[in-house]
Amino acid sequence: MTTPSRIQTSGLHVDGLSRHFSGVKAVDGVSFDLAPGETVALVGPNGAGKSTLIQLLSGVEKPTAGRLLLDGRRIDGLAPERIARLGLGRSFQTSRVFPALTVWDSVRLGTQAGLLRRAGGRLADPVTEVLGELLGLPGWRRRRAAADARAEAALRRFGDRLWPRRDQPAFSLSYANRRRLEIARVLASQPRFVLLDEPAAGMNPSETAELTELLLALRAEQPALGILVVEHKLSLVRRIADRVVVLNQGRVLATGTPTEALDHPEVVEAYLGRSRTRPTASDAHLG
Repeated sequence: MTTPSRIQTSGLHVDGLSRHFSGVKAVDGVSFDLAPGETVALVGPNGAGKSTLIQLLSGVEKPTAGRLLLDGRRIDGLAPERIARLGLGRSFQTSRVFPALTVWDSVRLGTQAGLLRRAGGRLADPVTEVLGELLGLPGWRRRRAAADARAEAALRRFGDRLWPRRDQPAFSLSYANRRRLEIARVLASQPRFVLLDEPAAGMNPSETAELTELLLALRAEQPALGILVVEHKLSLVRRIADRVVVLNQGRVLATGTPTEALDHPEVVEAYLGRSRTRPTASDAHLG
């Protein structure tokens, strides 16, 4: 096996990433960086390539060209579970919960990446893990207790939305709470970088504002956490993002601070079909 290439850098580095499907350029030469502690928003109309890009970053899709590096290590050829063990967590565009599991067990699944994580993301020895579980060895018990504490902290982060419902089946939750449950599962894995694919989808303005405050609190509590969020709701983007990357037809159209990127003339022309100098109420939702 070829040794993964490394460069001297930290964070997530996207370098000329492309994904073509039978000649269709879903993602075409995209480059940007996500530093530890930074929040980057990825916006654009439907079909711009945002979710395909998230699939590439998480290893679900393999790039046609380009490189993806995490802390200088090339990861674009790795399997999704290996990438997750390296500390890159993600949520999905549509709710991906296990309906028959309880809320608690659903979030507890998210701790498995942490249980299996070793230096460099190597998988723990399976024989040792099975023996630890069967025999209740002290080291295993400590790790389970720590995983339970992470699951509880992730659920309590959402207050009355999830913690009081921890023993209920996931299918009984409202759509908004299923979105919250998926984010809680990701956070329980203690990722160093998290990819959130339209976390506010299906939420009303009050629920979106609540999610915005939660993400701001998360940033304050975990200042080293890097966040890449795909989102159409610009009220959320303008409040939480340090930088915005605008995609159009698979390519980067503009990048900069929220004001610089979202008020860029080409962005306004492409998405609103007109020119303006100040944001308006109609800009609350793109795409």
